Amino acid sequence: MKTTAHKKPGKTETRLSMAFMAILLIAGTGVFMRQFRINPGVVAMRPESRQQALPSEADQSAVVDISGLKMAPFSPPERFNPDTLYEKIDGRADLYLSSGFVSLSTQRFSIDNTAGNWVEVFIYDMATPENAFSVYSMQRREGAQGDETVPNAYRTENALFMAHEKFYLEIIGTDASEALQQAIGQLARAFVQAHGGATVASAPGADLFPASGLQAESLQLVTANAFGYEQLDRIYTAEYLIDGTRLTAFVSDRQTTAAASALAAQYRQTLVSYGAATADAPLPVEGAAVIRFFDTYEIIFSRGKYLAGIHEAGSLEAAGSLAGQLAGHLERLGE
Repeated sequence: MKTTAHKKPGKTETRLSMAFMAILLIAGTGVFMRQFRINPGVVAMRPESRQQALPSEADQSAVVDISGLKMAPFSPPERFNPDTLYEKIDGRADLYLSSGFVSLSTQRFSIDNTAGNWVEVFIYDMATPENAFSVYSMQRREGAQGDETVPNAYRTENALFMAHEKFYLEIIGTDASEALQQAIGQLARAFVQAHGGATVASAPGADLFPASGLQAESLQLVTANAFGYEQLDRIYTAEYLIDGTRLTAFVSDRQTTAAASALAAQYRQTLVSYGAATADAPLPVEGAAVIRFFDTYEIIFSRGKYLAGIHEAGSLEAAGSLAGQLAGHLERLGE
């Protein structure tokens, strides 16, 4: 029986093997060394390190005024700008940066001075109330319950999220205990009182949509690249339930009639260039375009300075009905 001799590895194979082993060695060394690296946040929370971790006197003011509250700072305040934001929230920074982010201030507060029982406050300065609402709405958890302690806020098991004036806040506890839930509410109220006080819970863009069929807490503001189209910015969306069919309506204030009309035409043409087809369908909206893409419909129109429409509707009949309501509502707004 004839056997085949093993082929001697060539120079290229040998070099590739050596390079691969070197990469593994570097990675292994990195993992080993990382065991001895201490997270700066952990150092800041240790009682013996608190003095050394505090910043200069000019930066020591707490990010929330806790006067009169039964809690104390558990770490020094940290502040981040657009160039350093990724250091705190790597992986999510792009959402904030594309929405007008100015700065982030964070700090931890303890109610009993123990290492495992604290609340961290994240305060994002987003420059405008619209920008703040945008990041709030884009990250809102599905099915989350509204919070009654402050306007424009909702809670999850161990956190509160809110938009107030030009700020977006996340207040997150280490657990879901009642004591920490109370502390979260106290911090939220303290911040609101220090920044203009509580106002009626009226979200930016809420007046753009008719009330009938509107699903509570579904309003969103997409500041850039709405529906994957670069030219669609500052787009408000809202979910509706019409005759058992879920629909997404959208509206954008383009400031002038000419701008709204031009963007409607551009968006329609872009969809067609991607392979969508125009559909002949009677609609109660003069000048509206109906675009069919696979098994969904896009309705696009403008009313005065507003670009508007229905996005990815499964039922043309339901979409047409909602488009008619939306057009009428926007006409009344422009009167």
